[in-house]
Amino acid sequence: GFPPIASAERRMIFGRDRAMVLAATVTALAAVGGAVFFKKRQPKAIEEIPEKMRRVVLVEANGSLAAAKLAVQEIETPRPRPGQVLVKIAAAPINPSDDGVWRVPPKAGYPLPLGIEASGTVVASGGGVLASRLVGRQVAVIGGSGKYAEYAVADALREVFSLPEGVAVEEACGFFINPFTVIGIVETVVASGSKAFVHTAAASQLGQMMVKYCREEGVTVVNVVRREEQAKVLRNIGAEYIVVTGKEGWEAELDKLIRQLKIRCAFDAVSGEMSGTLLSMLPPGGVVHVYGRLAPEPLGNVQPLDLIYRGKKIQGFLLTSWLMQGGPLSVLWRSIQTSKKVGKYLTHIFASDFEDTTLERMHADYVAADAKGRTGTKVRVRPHAK
Repeated sequence: GFPPIASAERRMIFGRDRAMVLAATVTALAAVGGAVFFKKRQPKAIEEIPEKMRRVVLVEANGSLAAAKLAVQEIETPRPRPGQVLVKIAAAPINPSDDGVWRVPPKAGYPLPLGIEASGTVVASGGGVLASRLVGRQVAVIGGSGKYAEYAVADALREVFSLPEGVAVEEACGFFINPFTVIGIVETVVASGSKAFVHTAAASQLGQMMVKYCREEGVTVVNVVRREEQAKVLRNIGAEYIVVTGKEGWEAELDKLIRQLKIRCAFDAVSGEMSGTLLSMLPPGGVVHVYGRLAPEPLGNVQPLDLIYRGKKIQGFLLTSWLMQGGPLSVLWRSIQTSKKVGKYLTHIFASDFEDTTLERMHADYVAADAKGRTGTKVRVRPHAK
C-alpha cells in the first residue's frame, strides 16, 4: 500500500499556470528534463486503494455499434510507477472518436480497454515530485485508453491537467477533446489568413461550443446541419449563419454565403459526399479539412479539375497533429495557452450537457442515444455509480 499524505502537504502544489505547464503534452520537454520529476518523493495515497476494480473492454468489434460487444471486466487495480498517478475516475464522456474504436478489430487483440479521456481525483502517486504534488488534486486525464474504469494510471507530466478551482470534477470530464479541437480549428482558420469558415455537423456538442467560441473570438462560422430542429438549437445560442441540408436549395444558399463572406476553408465532420460538395463551392486555393466520418460511405464527389487546375485541397485535421506543430517551444506554448483558454471558458463556452450512465449500461444507453441523433447531449459514464 501507500503511506497516507497529510492534508497540509496536499496543499503544497504549484500555482495553476505552473501546473498547466507541467501537465502539457510535451514529449520533447520530457525527454530533456523529465527525469528530475522522478528522483524524489516516495509513493503515497490519500485513501485505501481496493485490490480489484471494474472497467469496460471491447470483446468483439462490429461496424454496427449495436452489434459490437462490450463487457465489464474485473481486474487488479493498477499501481502507479514513479512519475505516474492513480486517478479515481469520476466521469468519462463517450465521444465519436470513442465509438469508432468499437467498429474496428484492434491490432493488439481482445479484450481492449476503452475510454480516451476522463476526470477525477488523484488518490495515489508512484513517487516523484510532480506526481506526489498532484495527490489530492482534481484533474482531467487524457491519453491511451482504459478511462471507462473505476481507476486509471496516468503519466503526471504528459497526461494530467489540473482543473480550475470551482469546477465540479464530473463536469470537466470533457476537458480535452472537444474544447481543444474547437480552439485548434479556429486557430487554423485564423492562421490561414481568414476570419470565416464553414463547419458541418454543427449542432453537435462540439458544434455548439464552436458557435459560442467563434463569437467570443470574432470569427464567423457558417453552420451546416441536417434538420430544422438542429438549426433551432443553434439559433437559441446565437448562431448567425445556418444552412439546413434537409431543405431544397441548400447548396445554392451555402454557395452564396461562401461568396458573400469570402470563405476559403471548411471543416467537415461528415465526410462522404459532403467533402467533395464543399470543395466544389470553395474558391480556387480553398481547403476542406476533414476531421470526422459520420457518413457511412467513403469520401467522394471530388472533381479532379478542382485539384489539378484550381489548386484546391482536401486534407485531414487531427487534434494531436495540430498540438505538436513546430519545435518543442512552440508545442509547449500552444499547450499552455490552449489549457488556459479551456480552463477560463470551461463552465460556459465549453460546458456540455450530459446524460449519465453506468459501466454496465453504457453500451445500451449510447446506442439508444446515437439512434436518436447526437444533438444536444453527450453520454457520460460514471464508473462508481451503481
